[in-house]
Amino acid sequence: MAKRRGARRRVQRFEIESYGDEFIRIVSEHGIDALWAAAQVVEAEAVRRAPKRSGRLAGSSYIGVKGKSTYQKRRYWRNERFARVGEAVIAFTAPHGHLIESGRRQRGKILPRRRKALRIGSRFVARSQFKRMGSRPFLGPGLEASRDRVPRELAKVYGSWLERLLGDRP
Repeated sequence: MAKRRGARRRVQRFEIESYGDEFIRIVSEHGIDALWAAAQVVEAEAVRRAPKRSGRLAGSSYIGVKGKSTYQKRRYWRNERFARVGEAVIAFTAPHGHLIESGRRQRGKILPRRRKALRIGSRFVARSQFKRMGSRPFLGPGLEASRDRVPRELAKVYGSWLERLLGDRP
């Protein structure tokens, strides 16, 4: 049996079809606002569950829907993932976010490529070693925990759109 090498990055999808035809219609008519509100609920729960040793991971979260995003570009951090029509992206741009979410299987070394030493910050070292790390998921459980609140948020947005369209009519 061959060993799998490299990072296993999984995309977690949240299918809105499981809530019925009413919510599909909400997304199709007022999709961007409804998806934005639903994504804010999931993001708040994921940020609440994220490890806060320095706060950089929790502060790197962003939401993206078609034409709208809270992404902030930072040097050496992950690039933005763009959402297609009818979908929302909730992600973390910190470079270590995927390692904490899904862990690392094996330990290893980082050796210098061209020189005899690595420069890490202001010091020079011959090599850098890292250990195996178990996963501490925060985005997946945050998505599961906010599943019951997402339809309510979608219904709230849809209700506000109905009030705007109908006005004071009975």
